[in-house]
Amino acid sequence: MTASPAPFAAHPLPRRGITRRTMRLLAGAALAMPLSFAALSNASAQLVPPDFSTLRPAKAPTAANAPVSVKAQADMIAIPAGTYPIGRDDAAADQKPAHAVALKAFRVDRTEVTNAAFAEYLNLLGLRVSGPFAGGKLAENAGEDATLLREQRWGVHNQYPIIALNDENARIGHDGNRFVSAAGFEDHPVAETTWAGARAYCNWRGARLPTEAEWEAAARGTDGRRYPWGNELPDATRAYVNRNPDATAPIGSLPAGASPFGALDMAGSVAEWTSTLKRPYPYNAADGREAPDTPGERVTRGGDYQYDNNAEKLSASHRNGFSNKPSQGHRQIGIRCAADA
Repeated sequence: MTASPAPFAAHPLPRRGITRRTMRLLAGAALAMPLSFAALSNASAQLVPPDFSTLRPAKAPTAANAPVSVKAQADMIAIPAGTYPIGRDDAAADQKPAHAVALKAFRVDRTEVTNAAFAEYLNLLGLRVSGPFAGGKLAENAGEDATLLREQRWGVHNQYPIIALNDENARIGHDGNRFVSAAGFEDHPVAETTWAGARAYCNWRGARLPTEAEWEAAARGTDGRRYPWGNELPDATRAYVNRNPDATAPIGSLPAGASPFGALDMAGSVAEWTSTLKRPYPYNAADGREAPDTPGERVTRGGDYQYDNNAEKLSASHRNGFSNKPSQGHRQIGIRCAADA
């Protein structure tokens, strides 16, 4: 497992050429920056999630037009009904108190959704988009529906796309006829989808996003283990971590990290969107945290390969993911779908 990075080194200002007035201006700017970013983040989180399933319905998936997605749906793992331990009392405050949640039987994807699978969904949306363009290189003039595939990179985020194909870490492009995964990344987990885009993909497939309680149940089982595989610390055979943003890994490549039910990549790889708004514990599905049209940040689970990649953040109860604004794409967040039994 890779070590956590060292703190940024301080770079001293040169002694000559910097006036006291300049020093005051620099200090003021440094103090103002966190407030500005906080304001932008808050504005982004307050956008109402669009229901793309209704706004832009896609053709139904079949074995002919969406073979990867259809197979993923067929290979979903059954999670039995029962009472599952959620949270930990020996962890961060947002994981307390440890409590039990009764769940109905459900199913969950064995692996994370891939670039190839998400490209199938985009191709069946009938989007008016012109190519060719490589992953991360969506042009400004790429067609009438390009706004559904582009996030605002700077300033206030007041639009809510399906996926950010203009972000350098997107691995889906367009060959002039259809959306395609970047070569070599077909079976890597898709990233840069917004929360509503992830929800729309799962709904199109006949599934949905898991609640965070379902996610944790699928990862921990009934014995309260710390990690999907047990209580042993993460290592390179169980959890994929790599601080290189370009270096995701193929799905399901670490079978030793499987959960009690056989779900793979639930620690490391990419974090995963859940349906749940960020609210304090105890978990209560009836208190509004599962409202699909309420603005606010959504919980991501599983740690990730780049940011939340130390032992504690890879634990199955960790719920405070790095940078999870729902209306933006994120290089470290992907999708795992769930469905009723």
